[in-house]
Amino acid sequence: MKQEQETLIAAPTVDPQEEICRALFSDGESVQKTAARKTVGAMTQRPWQQLPSRLRTAIRCDVGRLVDAKKTREQIVALGYSVEILGQALRDIGKTIA
Repeated sequence: MKQEQETLIAAPTVDPQEEICRALFSDGESVQKTAARKTVGAMTQRPWQQLPSRLRTAIRCDVGRLVDAKKTREQIVALGYSVEILGQALRDIGKTIA
């Protein structure tokens, strides 16, 4: 019993939001980044301002990279972002795309 408790205490805690942020901040494309985009894309019921600051920063960073790579709005939405999240991120970074 005591050994079980020690094992539980020693187990690292995983912050799902931090995992999403790390994936979005990372360079390149990965399964984790695709899953993170889809998770963020599903957050349309929460107003942009209510998303955690670090998460908004990660989204802006990822969207900015996609825009710099000449991705269209449709291509970015196909990668997993919702139209609402994409629109807000573009407004925040001051960019427009076709």
